[in-house]
Amino acid sequence: MYLEKFGLQEKPFHITPNPRFIFLSKMHKEAFAHLLYGVKERVGFLSFIGEVGTGKTTVLRTLLKQLEQANYHVALIFNPCLTALELLQSVHREFGIPFVDGESNIASLHDSLNCFLLEERQQGKTVVLVIDEAQNLDPTVLEQLRMLSNLETETDKLLQLIIVGQPELDEVLGRHELRQLKQRLTVRYRLTNMDAEDTFAYIYHRLKVAGYKGTDLFSAKAIKQVYRLTNGYPRLINILCDRALLVAYSNGSDRVDYKTVSTAQAELAGEKNSWPIRWPMLAAIGAGGTLLILLAILQPGALGDYFKSKKAVVTPIVATPVMKKRVEKPEPTIVTLDKHRLDQIKKEITILTEVESARLASIAVLGYWGQPISDKFSPERYRSLDRGFQDSRMGLIGFQDSPEKLFQLNTPAILSILFPNLNGKRYLALLKFKDGLVLTEPALSENGWFPVEYLKEIWFGKAVIPWRNYDKIAYVNTPGSASDDVTRIQGFLSHAGYPDLNITGVYDSETIVAVSDLQRRVGLNPDGRIGAQTLLQLYRLVGFDLPQLTGGGMQ
Repeated sequence: MYLEKFGLQEKPFHITPNPRFIFLSKMHKEAFAHLLYGVKERVGFLSFIGEVGTGKTTVLRTLLKQLEQANYHVALIFNPCLTALELLQSVHREFGIPFVDGESNIASLHDSLNCFLLEERQQGKTVVLVIDEAQNLDPTVLEQLRMLSNLETETDKLLQLIIVGQPELDEVLGRHELRQLKQRLTVRYRLTNMDAEDTFAYIYHRLKVAGYKGTDLFSAKAIKQVYRLTNGYPRLINILCDRALLVAYSNGSDRVDYKTVSTAQAELAGEKNSWPIRWPMLAAIGAGGTLLILLAILQPGALGDYFKSKKAVVTPIVATPVMKKRVEKPEPTIVTLDKHRLDQIKKEITILTEVESARLASIAVLGYWGQPISDKFSPERYRSLDRGFQDSRMGLIGFQDSPEKLFQLNTPAILSILFPNLNGKRYLALLKFKDGLVLTEPALSENGWFPVEYLKEIWFGKAVIPWRNYDKIAYVNTPGSASDDVTRIQGFLSHAGYPDLNITGVYDSETIVAVSDLQRRVGLNPDGRIGAQTLLQLYRLVGFDLPQLTGGGMQ
């Protein structure tokens, strides 16, 4: 109606998502960088939370465009109202994994998915699963997602899982029974609304894409009014600006001023259930728009097939308020981070070079292990942490998991820090943990201690744990194997809480059960195998003097 008057080729403020109009604000760019980093680094489990209308779909579209089909295999699930079995069946359908409907159970589907992931890994592909509207998932389904996040090799997670949802998802994850799931989340990002500067840029970006050649269709005061009324939510901006253009056209005005925006807001407020627009309706519109747009991105032909399957029948969307389940448990404690302090912590990390941070972190950990420290450090030595430990009798254990899991192992570690926009890595020694505070080297505060919540914002789960194999015990992976090392392991187990274990020198079923039980006690994967992490815990349990994260004062 108003296109010709204002020199527009198409409507600039669509409610439904359109890839041509993608605009990334500062917050959108930061969210995109975190998600892209998490997927490319294979951190395993990511969450992406934002209020309805903040632009989650925009970020996801941008992310998916960056994942080349030759290197990534992506699946998207939009219907969260599933059982655990239905979830696994949907995952199989999306990835094209064969299964017999009605005959397969959770265990068999889990096994076939694991085989598929291993095959994809061998072909060099990263498998990504996106679950939208995750705040509506049943706790049993969320627990199944946690089980999927356990699928891994010795070095990498096999499945990159992104759960996307509204702020209620934080409340769901705060439930006591889902604490293990929350601990698995190594990259978490919460998207907020745009500021006034981005709102201005957003409006003129959409006008330009729609064909507008000028720079003053909306006055500065008009845009300030739009920002004040919408609080920077993109979808609300679209609704209000579209109506403002219609009001300007009806009044014969050549531009949108403050009064025009106020009139548009008053008209919307006068329409039943239209302003402020109801969140359930936005959710319905957004979910439908997300499905169609992502289908178009991933499978261009699928959109046509979708409408053919529906026989071109368009059904009006009826917004029904979502009834929230009553949560009997106390509300989770939400820690508010000081953005200025977080920025300062990041700055303290980035002012060091990769080599210098590796050197400082290595010296600190070697000191905690009581190892001699050379006064002569070659920069070349610290281009790899392995070289940094080459003169000591220490080894390095690879680690990839949550901070909570690292605290449970209770051993100083060297964290790998890689910000999305940082050139190269930085290293940070985690030395102590007490009363919700961590001590690191290089120091990131005046006394070296800072809240663990800030650590979770800068570290995405990769680390190495320095350790010493005092008795040079070989790893044991094969049931029935016999050796002196097995004898020593059985002796350790008898002193670590299994006094009735028969010391036979054979890695028999009784020993495997004891090892699995011990691994479960100390927070390790109970696979019944003797590796570096299990040996480290055995040495600790039988009395070797190993440094610990917990205990001691705050010097």
